[in-house]
Amino acid sequence: MKPTSRLLLPLLFCYTFCLSQSKKEILIDISNKYQVIRELLDSDALRQHHTNYVCEESSDNGSLTFYYNSSELKHILHIYTLGHVIYKDEYYIWDDQLFFQFATHKVKYKDYKRNKYGKLTQIKVTLNLEERFYFHNNEIIKCQFKDFETRSSNRKNPKTNYVRNQTVSCDQADKVMLKFNTLLQNQELNLTNNCLLPRSISKILSDDVIYSNLGINHKN
Repeated sequence: MKPTSRLLLPLLFCYTFCLSQSKKEILIDISNKYQVIRELLDSDALRQHHTNYVCEESSDNGSLTFYYNSSELKHILHIYTLGHVIYKDEYYIWDDQLFFQFATHKVKYKDYKRNKYGKLTQIKVTLNLEERFYFHNNEIIKCQFKDFETRSSNRKNPKTNYVRNQTVSCDQADKVMLKFNTLLQNQELNLTNNCLLPRSISKILSDDVIYSNLGINHKN
């Protein structure tokens, strides 16, 4: 092995190790900031700017809330429904920068199951989809996704804290940032076009999961 090669290998190892350590520290910092904001939200310590809306041309309705610590924006909550689907988008902000985005998507439908006597009984099913985007200095550093199902016929259903996150591609991160910046422009306005507000959960990914659970091949 050449001398230069002997020097390069430790340097490359150090670079990879140091980079991973830095990312770990950033994620710990994000977690700490998230906990601070959650405590403020849960204790009703933040000032709110809230608006509800209904879309006359569809069955959509929703609410948009901005949360401020004094004059500093800390949190945006956008909840909306479309038919049997309930969406919730949350944006966490620190020093005017988005550092974490959390989106949930609940699809409610009915299914049938045979009881011990062979009779079909109707059950309620909720498909839960979750996305998490982690940002640092306006750059994406990690993206996660999970999905799980709850059924009214089950005595024990999975809870989100016990379902493992999957690390996924961050190709939707630019759209998340665009949605965040769009919402920022609306924080002091009573808009008449709230039905056009951006919505989260990666469409292609969530559609695949939804239709798969329903046993439908939507690509045909």
